[in-house]
Amino acid sequence: MWIYKYDDQFIYMPGEELNVNENDVIPENYTEIPPPLESYIAKYDPRSRKWKETASQNYIDSLKTKPAPNDLELLKKQNALLSKQLTKLLAMRKGGTSE
Repeated sequence: MWIYKYDDQFIYMPGEELNVNENDVIPENYTEIPPPLESYIAKYDPRSRKWKETASQNYIDSLKTKPAPNDLELLKKQNALLSKQLTKLLAMRKGGTSE
């Protein structure tokens, strides 16, 4: 069976799992209760024998990456930049400036 390690503050330590026999004594700071699959900072409660998420929403959001812009968004940005450059070039040709 697999057992899962947590530190002195009961925070799950990924990569520290051990595979032990059913009759083996579970070492200190380990539990046979698996942490949630989709957790960021799982904390074990030995009294209730359950894991809970302790990461703040700000922390979770900071780990998420923004999706890349789609082709239409990229074309809109390029069009805006090219329009601005064209306006500047036309203004320079007429002898004025456009800022």
